[in-house]
Amino acid sequence: MAGTICLTFHFDAVSLYPGMFGVTSPSTASRGEFGARVGVPRILKVLRREGVPATFFTPGLTVDTFPEICKEIRGDGHEFAHHGYRHVSPVPMTEAEEREELLRGIDAMERHLDGYRPYGYCSPASDLSPNSIRLLREEGFVYDATMCADDFSPYWCRENDELGVDGSIRFGTTVPLVSLPFSWTLDDFPQMEFVLGGSLTIEGLNDPKKCEAMWLADMEFMAEEVEDGVFVMCFHPQVIGRGARLRVVENMIRKARELGFEFSTCLDAATTWKSKNPFPES
Repeated sequence: MAGTICLTFHFDAVSLYPGMFGVTSPSTASRGEFGARVGVPRILKVLRREGVPATFFTPGLTVDTFPEICKEIRGDGHEFAHHGYRHVSPVPMTEAEEREELLRGIDAMERHLDGYRPYGYCSPASDLSPNSIRLLREEGFVYDATMCADDFSPYWCRENDELGVDGSIRFGTTVPLVSLPFSWTLDDFPQMEFVLGGSLTIEGLNDPKKCEAMWLADMEFMAEEVEDGVFVMCFHPQVIGRGARLRVVENMIRKARELGFEFSTCLDAATTWKSKNPFPES
C-alpha cells in the first residue's frame, strides 16, 4: 500500500522550559540552546544527504531568538509550521490572548524568513482550546497536527465539541481544516528526555533502540494495513539530535524507503489528502 512519511521536528529550543515547565535556570535554558546550536545542524546534514523534506513546528520565540539557523532551515526548502509564540498551551487563554499568540508567531516568521507564512499548526503541549480550530480557520491555516482521533489517516477537524464534567459529550460541526493525526507514542520527548519541572516531571531516558523498534513497528503496520497512510513522526532537535540518537532518524529513513513510502512535508501531505477527499459541502 502506498504511504507518506512526514518527519517533523518541534524546534522548541529554549521556549519550552519557561513556557511549558515553568523553569528558568541557565542550565535548563542551555538544554534548549543545544537544539539550535548542535541538534538542528546535525539533522539538516542528514536531511541533505538523504534528500528528505521535513516540517519544523517552531514557536515564534525560537525564530526571534535563533533567526540564522531558522533561515538555514528555510534555505534548504523545509516547511515551517506554527507552534505558538512562547510554547504555552492555549487552553487557559482567552480568545483574544490565543489570537494574539497566533499572530505573534506568524509575525516572527514573516519578519525573519522573507515574508514566509505558515499554514500548518501543532499546539504546544498538544492541546487545543474551544476556540483553536475556529481561529486557525479564520487565520487561513490548512491543517492542524494536534488531535488524535486516527493514527495514520487524515480527517476533517470539528468545531464546537462539548465535553461536560458530568460525562456528557456533544460533537460539533465538521469544518474544512485537515487534521494530520498526532500521537504521543510517535513523540521522542516523553520517551527519551528527563525533565524536573515546576508542575511536570518527565522520566524518559529510554534506550533509543527501544524507541526505534516501537516506531518502526508502527511504520510496518501502516504499510500492511492502511491505504494511503500518513505517518507523522514527532522529533525534537534537542532530544533526537544528541549523540547516537540521530541514528534513529537515519534508520527510519532507510526503513521507510524499503517499504516504498514517499517523504513529504506536512503541508504537502495535507494538500494531497484534500485533493483526494473534497470537503463534503452541505
